Amino acid sequence: MPPSAPDDSVLSVTALTRGLSDLVEAHYDDVWVEGELSDFTRAASGHCYFTLKDDDAQIRCVMWKHLTQYVYFEPEDGMQVRVHGHASVYERRGDLQIQAQAMRKAGKGAQQRAFEKLKRKLREEGLFEAERKQSLPAFPDTIGVVTSGQGAAIHDIRAGLERRFPPAAVVLCPVAVQGLDAPQAIADGIAAFNDVPADHDHHPDLLIVGRGGGSTEDLWAFNEEAVARAIAASERPVVSAVGHESDVTIADLVADERAATPSTAAELVVPDRRDVAQRVRAAHSRLHRHTTRRLQDARRRVEALVSSHAFHAPTRRLEQHRQHLDTLIDRLTRSGERLVEQTRTRLDRLQDRLHAADPAQPLRRGYAYVTHDGAPVRSVEALPDDARVRIHLNDGHREATVHPPEASQTTPEASQTQEDST
Repeated sequence: MPPSAPDDSVLSVTALTRGLSDLVEAHYDDVWVEGELSDFTRAASGHCYFTLKDDDAQIRCVMWKHLTQYVYFEPEDGMQVRVHGHASVYERRGDLQIQAQAMRKAGKGAQQRAFEKLKRKLREEGLFEAERKQSLPAFPDTIGVVTSGQGAAIHDIRAGLERRFPPAAVVLCPVAVQGLDAPQAIADGIAAFNDVPADHDHHPDLLIVGRGGGSTEDLWAFNEEAVARAIAASERPVVSAVGHESDVTIADLVADERAATPSTAAELVVPDRRDVAQRVRAAHSRLHRHTTRRLQDARRRVEALVSSHAFHAPTRRLEQHRQHLDTLIDRLTRSGERLVEQTRTRLDRLQDRLHAADPAQPLRRGYAYVTHDGAPVRSVEALPDDARVRIHLNDGHREATVHPPEASQTTPEASQTQEDST
C-alpha cells in the first residue's frame, strides 16, 4: 500500500489548480500560438470561445468582447490562425486555456495577400478609375462624417473645420471602426447618409470616412470589400481619412479624394476663410479697377463727342427739318383750302341740278301730272274711256273720270254741270 500523506501536505483542488495557474502564467504570460480554429462560438455577451488544435494536441481559448474589435476578419472553423495572449488555468474546470488578446490569419503574408487580392479585383472592376470619381463642392454647407464617436478623429475634423470654415456644419454618424462588426457598420453609415432627403437639414454635400492612426489590424476594417462597395456606390463625394500618411487602405483607393489624416481631411474639404477673404478682396479690387477704367474711357468718349463738330450737327439738321416741316404744312394748308373750295363749287352745281330735276318743281309753276292706277299717264291712248285718274297739283290732288272726245264737245253749261258732278 502507498504510504499515507500527512494532513498538512494534502492540497485542495482549488489550491492545486490555482498553483498550476500561477505556474503556467509565470512561464507563458506572453505567447503566440498557431493552430486550426475549431468550435468557434460568439456568446450573447460578445465574448468568443474557441479551440486551437494541431495534429497532436488542442487547447481551449477565450477572447473577451472588448478585444474582439482588434480582429479584422470573421473567424471560421478550419481557419489557420495565430493567437497572441497568455496561458492560464480555468480553475472551475481545471482546463488549460489561452486568454487571447489578438488573432491573425496564419501564414507568411496572408494578410497582405488578402489585401492584394481585393485590390486587384476592385481595380479590374474600374473602382479606382479617375473617371468615376466625383469632384468636391467648393463651399459645402453640411459635411457628413462616418467614424467613431469617441475617437480623436471626429475631434480633429471638427476643430479643423471650425478653424478654417465655421459656416460648414458637421453631422456625425458614429460607428465602430475596428473589429468584426466594423466593416458593415461603416458601410451602413455611408448608405444612411445617402438616404437622407435633399431637403433635410442633415443632407450632406460630401462625406468624410475614416479614423485615427493604429496598427494594420486596427485599420483593417477599411480594407474590407463592404466598405469599398459602399464608398463606390455613394452619390455624395467621399473623402477617406484613415490612419497616418503612410497608411494606404482599399478605402483610400476607391474614395473620390484621399486625405492622409482626419485633420488633413478637414483642410481638404473646405477652403480657409482667410484665403476666401483674401480672394474676395482681390476680386473686389479687380472689379473696382475694371469699373473705374470703363467709366473713365466712357467719360473721355462723351467729352470727345460733345466737343466734336458732329455732335452739333443734329441740332442744325433738326432746325432744317423744322423749316421743311413748316413749308409742308403751309403747302398742305393752301392745298386743303383750294380742295375745299373746288368741292364746294361742285356741290353747288350738283345741288342746282338736283333742284332742277325735282318733279315737284313744275307743279309749283302751275303744271299738273296725271296718274292712272299709280303709274304716270304718258299718252291719251293709254287711257280707256271712263277711266279714273288722279290729277296731281302743287298743293294736293283731285280724282277725275276720262270721257270720250265727242262727249267733251258740249256746251259750256253742260261742261260746268259735268265738272260739278265730278
